Amino acid sequence: MLELPECKPLPGLADAFGHRARSLRDLQWKLLDLLHQHDYQEVIPPMLERPESLQLGAGHFLSDQTLVLSDPAGAGLMALRPDITPQIARIAATRLCDQDILRLCYSGQVILARPDTCTGSRQQWQTGVELLGIPSLDADIEVIQLAALSMHHAGFDQPVIQIGHMQLLQSLIQNSQTSISTENWLRLLNRRSPEDMQEALVQTKLSSLQQQALLEMASGQADLAWVKHYENQFDEAFQHAASDLQKLIQTIEPTLPQGLSIQPDAAVTPRFLYHTGMVFSGYAQGSSQALLHGGRYDAMMKKHGRDMPATGFSFDLWRWLNAIIKEKS
Repeated sequence: MLELPECKPLPGLADAFGHRARSLRDLQWKLLDLLHQHDYQEVIPPMLERPESLQLGAGHFLSDQTLVLSDPAGAGLMALRPDITPQIARIAATRLCDQDILRLCYSGQVILARPDTCTGSRQQWQTGVELLGIPSLDADIEVIQLAALSMHHAGFDQPVIQIGHMQLLQSLIQNSQTSISTENWLRLLNRRSPEDMQEALVQTKLSSLQQQALLEMASGQADLAWVKHYENQFDEAFQHAASDLQKLIQTIEPTLPQGLSIQPDAAVTPRFLYHTGMVFSGYAQGSSQALLHGGRYDAMMKKHGRDMPATGFSFDLWRWLNAIIKEKS
């Protein structure tokens, strides 16, 4: 009897066909049409990229999720993209370097070297927008409004956008005299465990006020009242970030469609740690995990050779499709 080769998909990867494939395409075009209406130009980067290009400005945050292979045609090492944002940064710094302001959108597959901790999948259909060239709060307001509108347009019931600022944490942990990295501080906050945070704080020489603020962040208490309470109790950078966060909330809230809400949360953590300013996440019924991530990432553009302010957001279409189906069932 003829033995057939192993034909099952690789672990963490899956085929899509029939109704599921059609549903993804319908949602993709629905959202791209919305982005086009808001003057965002679509960009389609290749699946393969030079490893160093993907890691510029992102460092090891992406290197751990990047599959690298050797090109049989002799071009050297190549990498399967785990995130499209670094490719947008490369394009903005090279092909589109003659344009001062860029509004770009994209939608395509990315492959992770390691399975997503929430879904076990190694493939995502990343879709998002990037607004480059505007350093003011106006750019953050525009992309957060568009993120909220995208969730509403996709059909989520009462979506919520949570907004924070990376500088709030940076100001709190400075002079901590500890080996805990910013990445690990963010992991502590993401776990939302005050017990874990308390254990970590024992290793530091932070003031009692800094420790109290961090414990409240880990306990889910870093709302607008928290921001106002601590606004003038730390350094100037903290004060500036707190002021920006409040201005953003005041500006966006009146513009949101009915059913959408926005919540300040200083403990919001980004999906990838190349963000340096305002950060936000999107939630909705049908999913206990964040469905959308975004924020400001000015430093990445500088690493690509163009000192250009940048902000944006992205999401996985597969996760959105699953959450919408679950929400409606």
